Amino acid sequence: MNSCTTNHYVRPAATIIENQDGFLIEADLPGVTREGLQLTVEDDTLTILGKRAAATNGSRQLHRETVPIDYRRAFELGREIDRAKVEARFEQGVLRVFLPKAEALKPRRVEVAG
Repeated sequence: MNSCTTNHYVRPAATIIENQDGFLIEADLPGVTREGLQLTVEDDTLTILGKRAAATNGSRQLHRETVPIDYRRAFELGREIDRAKVEARFEQGVLRVFLPKAEALKPRRVEVAG
């Protein structure tokens, strides 16, 4: 993705869910295509960048209520996240990022000897 031409970003709405295996971040990025999406994990930060470009199909525009938008959202990652195993899916304008907990920090059952 090319760098954005402006420094103004819109913060996408996000939901964070935790379960025993990790964390799920769901971010709404309406109008963004897979090609306009960039996801990076660097040091202790997960950064989401999304670019919604203006439609250019060669037709004359009569009315427009949507505008090109650059989205940006950053999340600080705790030490319990296994950065090497982060996974992401993008469908219908919703980005889902799974941040797995490191195996050493997951709860585990301890068998008690008799």
